[in-house]
Amino acid sequence: MRLRNTLFTLVALAGLTACGSTYGTGGGGIVGGGGGGGGPVGSVTVGSGIQFVSGHNGTMNPAVDTIPVGGTATWTWAGSLPHSVQSVGSPNFASSGTLTGSGTYAITFPVAGTYQYNCAVHGSLMTGTIVVR
Repeated sequence: MRLRNTLFTLVALAGLTACGSTYGTGGGGIVGGGGGGGGPVGSVTVGSGIQFVSGHNGTMNPAVDTIPVGGTATWTWAGSLPHSVQSVGSPNFASSGTLTGSGTYAITFPVAGTYQYNCAVHGSLMTGTIVVR
């Protein structure tokens, strides 16, 4: 458990460092998962496997992305496995139902903070974090 927490912290810090000061807002994503990132800040692909992938910096499980206050995070579905997006904690947010194939879900974050989410189908196997600052 301690190793997992340390690994999560290192991945989160690497993700924050990779974000730099270039901000964007939602939209799009890397269809099919994987990839090396470089996409818009706040874009997350719900991959073809059991994974969330940040379109901005390529982090996955947890996918970590940083957006500005008032920014939008957009999840884009790819693949044939059922997935969803739901908050873990406050504020409460959730995609409407479980999706497969293609589709999007977006939410705007008006308050700074760290927001964790997961897939209702896959739980702790498929997680992510949006840092709003």
